[in-house]
Amino acid sequence: DQRKDYGQTLLKPQSDFQHHVEHLLTVPLGRDIHSTEECLERLKLLEAQGRIWGQDLILQVKDQDLVLSDVESKEELDSYPLGSIQGCLAVLDSCSYDSVLAISVQERTPPGTSVLLFQCERVG
Repeated sequence: DQRKDYGQTLLKPQSDFQHHVEHLLTVPLGRDIHSTEECLERLKLLEAQGRIWGQDLILQVKDQDLVLSDVESKEELDSYPLGSIQGCLAVLDSCSYDSVLAISVQERTPPGTSVLLFQCERVG
């Protein structure tokens, strides 16, 4: 039985996309900010002012959704249908963050695009 279960596990598609990230900032695009690059500039500005409080999260793909969950409690904090993701951008060595992931998503309420910014590598 154990061998059969292991065989079934090997045959399943590897869809377990799950990474530990630190959520830095979510920026709605609008009058003041129009692009991911401008979101990164806002991140640098807020970080220089000491106004960024990161939150440790698990970023994963589950059932056709991009899901953000609490590291400790595993509670689902936010989710976005994969179809709502408009783009991803990895930015290395930006300000004091060595690996920033920017994900653009189409929000349902309020309607519009937001850019989620994450630090992706733990240092030290």
